[in-house]
Amino acid sequence: MKQAKRLLCVGMAAMLLSAPLWSSAATFAAAEDSVMYPNSGFVETEQPEINEETKRLLALYQRDPSMENYLALRESVIANYESVLAKKEEKLNELLAETAGRPGGTAIVQEMQEIVQEMYITYWNRINSTMLRFGDARLSSWSTANAAQYEYIPVMGAGTSTYIKRTPVTNEEYAQFLRENGHAAPVNMPNAAYAQEEAEYPVNYVSYQDALAYCAWLTERDGENTYRLPSESEWELAAGHIPKDAAFNCGVNDGRTPVEQYAEVTHGAHGAVDLWGNVWEWTSTVRSAEQILGVKGGSWASERTECRTEYRGEGRDGTAAYEDVGFRVICVRGGEEPEQNVELATLAAPEVTAFSAPVGGITLTWAPVEGATEYQLFEYDEVSGLLSMLERTEDTRFVITGLVPGSTHRYIVQPISYVEIADNVSYEYGVAAVAGQAAEEGALPGADLPAETPAPDGAEPQREESALPVILASAAAGGVLCVVVVLLLRRR
Repeated sequence: MKQAKRLLCVGMAAMLLSAPLWSSAATFAAAEDSVMYPNSGFVETEQPEINEETKRLLALYQRDPSMENYLALRESVIANYESVLAKKEEKLNELLAETAGRPGGTAIVQEMQEIVQEMYITYWNRINSTMLRFGDARLSSWSTANAAQYEYIPVMGAGTSTYIKRTPVTNEEYAQFLRENGHAAPVNMPNAAYAQEEAEYPVNYVSYQDALAYCAWLTERDGENTYRLPSESEWELAAGHIPKDAAFNCGVNDGRTPVEQYAEVTHGAHGAVDLWGNVWEWTSTVRSAEQILGVKGGSWASERTECRTEYRGEGRDGTAAYEDVGFRVICVRGGEEPEQNVELATLAAPEVTAFSAPVGGITLTWAPVEGATEYQLFEYDEVSGLLSMLERTEDTRFVITGLVPGSTHRYIVQPISYVEIADNVSYEYGVAAVAGQAAEEGALPGADLPAETPAPDGAEPQREESALPVILASAAAGGVLCVVVVLLLRRR
């Protein structure tokens, strides 16, 4: 029987039309405050907390890193994440009711909806990232409260030799490189000069190639450790989930601020600061073409949702320099790169076959995917724009029952790895099928997206292919068109 754990709704305008036209004055006042600045957006007030049971299981796993203890800890992490999701959905429902008919209400709801969508699309990425951190031997001895004493802090889960600079590279630090190396200076730093009050601003107008040159200079000067740019996943591990009531330079200023400005109130998972807002930061992860690299963290001019740790929608030309892009560096102790790869796992897309059986049901089968431990099932409705999270399974066969005979459904099968950061939910995993009908009810009705049926003996099954990476769902309410993009993009 189909068991949907969560439902993502993107037909928000239709909901707004039916929502009661009343508001809690206090709550809506907070929502209005969130749009005082054009790029500030809705501020989250929840973040995952480690409860006592998770702490107990973590301590047990650290003492005895057996598979049994690992899986027990992992299930506790999943339960914690589920509770955060429930809170986000509750907040979304509150906003739908409280902002109905109010100026700016649609934008506030849309931003919160994007946060909820992102949490589903990156669900297993986040779970596995947390488990990587929990498995780091440095975790038990590291004190985040003392992080300000160090220039480089550990990237938990990225290998015990991997450390990241606590702050982005500043104007002062980059100017020293320019003076000693003779490298071409940024357009806003002629002759390695900068305004005195901007010494602690993050350097900008530096290309990816400029950042690589800086890392090479650090490596040569050090003589023992090596320096490079972080991969996207290493950056995310260092950042962790965006903190509760986070304050940072996004929608607040018209340009850069000192890297330490928000250090006392906002820091990353293990003490790095200025990760969100101020300037985007270069990573070594290829985004879509050889010269397009991922940048992380957003800038002073970004939408607040773009500043979130898990956001992967921004890429820049590595040969160009930008006003809103800077960088921070990774230090590899002793120059020994970790064996563990924490870049996005590129698990193969499963070849899914779907057929109409039993009556009122659909059966999905697929070949095992190398590296996959489990498979997560989703249902996606193209018409309504709803993404439902179903069960996860170790099998390569799954039967969905209790459907309306003859109804068309679309499913996504996502392979999951326990030991690497998982791919996000991908539309390319999708397949359509029609729920089975009783023989006397006649032939199955046709559909715009044909269902798969078992192939005749000796023939290859027909699998639906689609080139749609982005699905748009829109609805109109009171003359307002609300469009939400369901980001079902897969990074390779």
